[in-house]
Amino acid sequence: MGEPHPSGSGQVAVWVAAGPAPGDRSPGLEERARRHREIRDAARRFGRELVRAYTSCPPEQQHWDRDERGRPLVLDPGGLHVSLSHAEAVVAAAVSRDAPVGVDVERLRPLPDRDALARTALSASEQQALDALPDELRDAQLLRFWTRKEAVAKALGTGLATHLREVVTTAGGGLVSLPAGFGEVGAWSLSDVAVRDPAVIACVAVRAPGIRVLTRTLGLPAEHGGPFSDGAAGHGF
Repeated sequence: MGEPHPSGSGQVAVWVAAGPAPGDRSPGLEERARRHREIRDAARRFGRELVRAYTSCPPEQQHWDRDERGRPLVLDPGGLHVSLSHAEAVVAAAVSRDAPVGVDVERLRPLPDRDALARTALSASEQQALDALPDELRDAQLLRFWTRKEAVAKALGTGLATHLREVVTTAGGGLVSLPAGFGEVGAWSLSDVAVRDPAVIACVAVRAPGIRVLTRTLGLPAEHGGPFSDGAAGHGF
């Protein structure tokens, strides 16, 4: 996989591996299920290879589990917080040594259920920001809002049980407010992730302030296996 970015105190490393965009043909239920299994398994392999890169512990000697809310936990070797996400032909992983981390990734696509999704997930201010955009930009903005909310929920470990409308961000990505029990806004770091492919939308959240995010974009083979390769970039919150 090449040399990973450092993931020391004050930093979180985010790796995104994107394959070719799916074709226009709408797959049937069986095909969608097969694709989901493939990309899920690719995300798991990706996570294990990253742990190997950061700790030198081979995948077969790692011990992973899930907490009561389904969040992946690396029990052995210790010292790493890891979050995994996948969408069609794209996987993402975030690695932190400081605090629990959450990453979420989506592939830009038409949203036939956009209005229903917005009513479920968006706060009043986010809905106003969405409505102010031209129609052709609304799907991308809604997915940005969504990935931010999911990243925060994954970092907390609450997942879909989170009141997503209470995780509020600005159109530009600033964190405005959180549900009760999530802590103060200033105690979190939240950042959209810069990805080479403009059709891939991702966000990372860390339950610690002032975290710098380092990103690396890789190529995901068509068969969702094998080695990952490509370029790197970094930026801060």
